[in-house]
Amino acid sequence: MGKIAFVLSGGANRGALEVGALQSLAAHNIRADLVVGTSAGALNGAYYAGHPDTASLQQLAQIWLTTRREEAFPGNQLTMAFRFLTGRDSLMDGGGLRNLVNRCLAADTPLFSHLKIPFYAVTADLISAQTIIFGDEPDTPLIDPVVASASFPIVLPPVEIDGFQLSDGGVTAVVPIEVALQRGATELYVVDLEPPTARSEAVRGVLPIAMQTLVTSLREQLLDDLRDVARSGATLHHVNITAFPDLDLFDFTRMQAMIDAGRIAMDTYLDAPRPNIIRPLTVTAQAPRRMPKGGRPLHP
Repeated sequence: MGKIAFVLSGGANRGALEVGALQSLAAHNIRADLVVGTSAGALNGAYYAGHPDTASLQQLAQIWLTTRREEAFPGNQLTMAFRFLTGRDSLMDGGGLRNLVNRCLAADTPLFSHLKIPFYAVTADLISAQTIIFGDEPDTPLIDPVVASASFPIVLPPVEIDGFQLSDGGVTAVVPIEVALQRGATELYVVDLEPPTARSEAVRGVLPIAMQTLVTSLREQLLDDLRDVARSGATLHHVNITAFPDLDLFDFTRMQAMIDAGRIAMDTYLDAPRPNIIRPLTVTAQAPRRMPKGGRPLHP
């Protein structure tokens, strides 16, 4: 018997797009047998796995709609500068994120075993430099792995569990396809929030170059993972939702528009599904596919 997996990517505050996509899947009577989530996808995935019905998804939408910047990311430029100068582990305190995750994890699902659908949260351990998955041990509390998975490095502090220093799973697996395959998925609905990563001109500045280096690495990893699905014989539904690509990390004013955009994107795909198609991720009119003299792309 086949096993359907929902794979929810990271996306920070653009995670509201996933809520709309999940609403669309529910409206089309498509239900997951397992859910895998990274970062914002872990937050949404944990909620969905505990309450996989249409009414509960509306409640999840309300959580996103009522979240404010100061709740998720407390502080200002002065407090961030102070934390940096005093050697803290992050520019912001992680208490706001923990409170937000607590809102998303209902009182009736404190442990992985309390969820109605198996759920796996993806984290990255800074000490052992490896990806660590939570969800295979059912008596594990949900809160810390989900907070760790969504703790964007530098901005939010890592979470320490049993001597491990766990941070955002998006560092190593922003779209955790491999996790779903390892746990027996035969059909994958991949909700991928990666925005276009190609640029039409040179990137300048230390931080922009560092970020572009990271997204380039993650894009190549994603392409490899998508090809792994094809080799495994599983059915792939890759829905890449690129709306609001330039949204500021601290902007929580566009939540309803993003929920609507996510639902429309998934509706559009489900109205004319094209499984096992790896969609172009970065080729746009603004960033034509060019090669340096003598160079060829790894993935044509």
